[in-house]
Amino acid sequence: MFPEFRPGGTPVRWLDVGAGFGELLESLGQIVPPGSTCEGIEPMIPKAQDCRRRGLTVQTCFLSDVQGRFDVVSVIDVFSHVPDFGAFLEEIKRVLVPRGEVFIKTGNGADIGPRSRLPDPLTLPDHLVFGGEKHLRRFLHEAGFDVVDLKAHRMDGVGHTIRNVVKKLVGRPVCLGLPYTSPARVLYVRARLRAAG
Repeated sequence: MFPEFRPGGTPVRWLDVGAGFGELLESLGQIVPPGSTCEGIEPMIPKAQDCRRRGLTVQTCFLSDVQGRFDVVSVIDVFSHVPDFGAFLEEIKRVLVPRGEVFIKTGNGADIGPRSRLPDPLTLPDHLVFGGEKHLRRFLHEAGFDVVDLKAHRMDGVGHTIRNVVKKLVGRPVCLGLPYTSPARVLYVRARLRAAG
């Protein structure tokens, strides 16, 4: 989704919000142009400490505490944990450079219909809201972003089904279904801040 990331490209400043155990930050270190800075914020102290032990730059704070400006802000599997995504996007805008970008990964729970069509448990109250493609597009448009790229990937392939069968066998709550039948998708959205005007 970021074809401009190539050797010799322009260095970027990237902030990963909700960095978790630093999986994205580690991956970014392999693909961003030399001279780039990738850092994260993670409010869960043990996760942030684990990142720091592995040499990743991760602060234990909230987005409202972040100082500085970034070319890209990523929010991976964060959307469903935020009660007011519109206000959250305003916080993201505060730390973006002009024409900066947000990169979002989330599910399309609101696009699915009946609960029986979801391939995984809802894990409430961990997940506060469920959105879909039209919701994300609307949030981004209203916050002053233009969608640059949006990809939807299946999440109910054969591997996912096998994992769910194993989880069911060990007594975990899962929704079983045939592979490639669920409308559930993982959404990857890249959006650019509109020029002031």
